[in-house]
Amino acid sequence: MSEPAMAPVGAAGVVALVRQCGAPLPAVRVPLAEALGGILREPVCATEDQPAFDRSAMDGYAILRDDPSASFRLVDEIRAGEWKPRTLRLGETVRVATGAALPGTGLQVVMREQARVEAAQVWLAERGEETNIRPQGQDAARGEVLVPSGTVLRPGTLALLASLGHAHPLVTRPLRVLHVATGNELVAPDQKPGPGQIRDSNSTLVRAFFQVRGLALSQCRLPEDEGVAQETLRGASESVDLLLISGGASVGEHDFTRRLLEYLGYGIRLQKTNTRPGKPLVFGTRGPALAFGLPGNPLAHFVCLHLYVRAALEALRGGAETPLFQTGRLAIELVSDGHDRETFWPAVCQRSAGPAELIPLRWASSGDLTPLATATALLRVTGGTTRLERGESIEFVDTECG
Repeated sequence: MSEPAMAPVGAAGVVALVRQCGAPLPAVRVPLAEALGGILREPVCATEDQPAFDRSAMDGYAILRDDPSASFRLVDEIRAGEWKPRTLRLGETVRVATGAALPGTGLQVVMREQARVEAAQVWLAERGEETNIRPQGQDAARGEVLVPSGTVLRPGTLALLASLGHAHPLVTRPLRVLHVATGNELVAPDQKPGPGQIRDSNSTLVRAFFQVRGLALSQCRLPEDEGVAQETLRGASESVDLLLISGGASVGEHDFTRRLLEYLGYGIRLQKTNTRPGKPLVFGTRGPALAFGLPGNPLAHFVCLHLYVRAALEALRGGAETPLFQTGRLAIELVSDGHDRETFWPAVCQRSAGPAELIPLRWASSGDLTPLATATALLRVTGGTTRLERGESIEFVDTECG
């Protein structure tokens, strides 16, 4: 096992390390009803042309495209789902429903609203150049890749798979995640804190981070007791793919997260970053499993979740690797303190036709939760920066995307 990176590492370096250490979990086949939010692990191709036959795009009357007749004899009716091939002659028409298979080739469908019908005779009030036909293969040709491997299975994707008859897609098996909040000062959100206590906001933040991605996790709260933590997690963490420990990641006397991870069999790969908020980050690996010791302050939690835990999820689930940063421009001036570490500044991201517009939010410290009420982005402010003017280009992390 290589020595952990004790020298400060920037955000890009941490993400690269996490991606290097993470490998996709095994894949399983699941029914479509259980596949929502899964990561597809195989390309899905069209097994036949889409559509597989010429279909009427509307309710109307099918006639020969070059038929000059003024009126037409109604010789049949075809509903959606029926298959009635035939050869139309001049002066003949077939009533067709939207989606119905056309009886032959070289046809045109005239809208029902443009026809007058008496008994079995049809007169056309108008007749444009449009065929009003969805031709075979218009959407896709047989063998064409329609859903690439690595795609997140959203409702529309599942509908496409259903139409292709791909009823049991191959997806990454469900991720097993355990989140542990530590600290004697923590009480539940519905409890009144006593002297020196605070409400636990990190558990809610972590749970919501996973919920918006359609992922489940187990959570527990442990006292600031290393022996109790070891005994509790010795069995509970054996089968997890991702372990998150909130708090205890710094270097104080009671900060035992690194020792706890080592006790559980994790090799420590990193123990601090050159970023703020979120400098005292611990990252470790145990075989294919990954673990993070997250700094206890909530804004630092927010940053680490959207930078490093997000990278771990992509690696473990086998999804497409997304760029870490996007580029936008400042909507207002940003004034910083010139800190020498790379700073991730909470902001609001506004999108229109042009580049994303970023509005920096006020924050006092890594324990300040107030900007998280509206933050949808994190601005990447390089070390030593004291001022950025309105309109300047800036890199950012979109915290609203999965």
